[in-house]
Amino acid sequence: MRWLYACFVIVLCALIFCEYVADFVVLQKCKWPEIKRKKYVDDPLRALIIADTHLLGPHRGHWLDKLYREWHMTRAFQASTRLLQPDVVFVLGDLFDEGDMVSDKQFQEYVWRFLKLFHLPPGIPLISVAGNHDVGFHYKMHPFFMNRFESYLNYSLVHLYTIKQIHFVLINSMAMESDGCMFCAEAESALKNISRTLHCMKYPQEAECARTRRHPYSQPILLQHFPTYRISDKVCMEHDAPNIEAFRERMDVISKDATDMLGDLLKPRLSFAGHSHHYCHSVNRLGIEEFTVASFSWRNKVNPSFMMATLTPDDYAVAKCKMLPQQFVYNSYFCAAAICLILILCQLRIWLRKSQSRAADSEKRKEK
Repeated sequence: MRWLYACFVIVLCALIFCEYVADFVVLQKCKWPEIKRKKYVDDPLRALIIADTHLLGPHRGHWLDKLYREWHMTRAFQASTRLLQPDVVFVLGDLFDEGDMVSDKQFQEYVWRFLKLFHLPPGIPLISVAGNHDVGFHYKMHPFFMNRFESYLNYSLVHLYTIKQIHFVLINSMAMESDGCMFCAEAESALKNISRTLHCMKYPQEAECARTRRHPYSQPILLQHFPTYRISDKVCMEHDAPNIEAFRERMDVISKDATDMLGDLLKPRLSFAGHSHHYCHSVNRLGIEEFTVASFSWRNKVNPSFMMATLTPDDYAVAKCKMLPQQFVYNSYFCAAAICLILILCQLRIWLRKSQSRAADSEKRKEK
């Protein structure tokens, strides 16, 4: 029965490696990018940025698909945070796949699952941006969806978030229509307020800013679900989309006008987005670097990845971290099964030879 024991050991090793160890092996290759300027290098901000986790809800997907792919998402997330120890984690929208389709009770269960899967040690903030699967596209956004996202998670519209003197502007891409709708008007007003706040950080000596205490000024970083306007991934300096498709304004990317408005009001130095499920590194319409973050889920991307950003008030460095590919796990299990099959066939061949040998010996004894 040694062959049976050997098969059991092989399958067990493959299971332990693929489900508990492989993420650490793959992710240990990822290192924080280094800042070139030396002024703030002693205490840079290290931000881990993921997107499009798309946790399945009660209506879509098979329970086994939900269980297995979410298991690998949480294993990858826990491995990355333990190895990299970020100062903050940003999730760029579409946390849920059915956030705009579920009841309030189901949404509470959704949030509980999300926070359990993406648990962080105390002291590391988890900051989420709303995506179209969380609160709906522009035509579907409703105060009910918006209020519950903000009450259970972070910010549902527009918000200035500052950590270690680094300013991030979190933006609801679906509210960037500038068509006078309630949410669009609120978002535009919030952007103008943030613009004034940043102006006072930069020019604190001005009369209108003198009485207000502010953080030191640095150009902000945009965080949103939709990328800024571009025609397609054809303009990317790097990308991993298998096919190049034309992007639609207000559905795949924010409009030209919305992009220009963000540039005029905020004057950002860097931008991150999600939504397309594929990685792209480009120089956008505003003349700044933009990183579109690939989906964190095998359901949308068989070779997922996330971004690591080392940030100071006057510099930044960004790197892509490749995660465990889905095909690697499948190949590992296939190899384990193939080895077991070879062992079984070899054992059958041995048994067959022994049976033939016994039959030959029996025939010889009969002849005698």
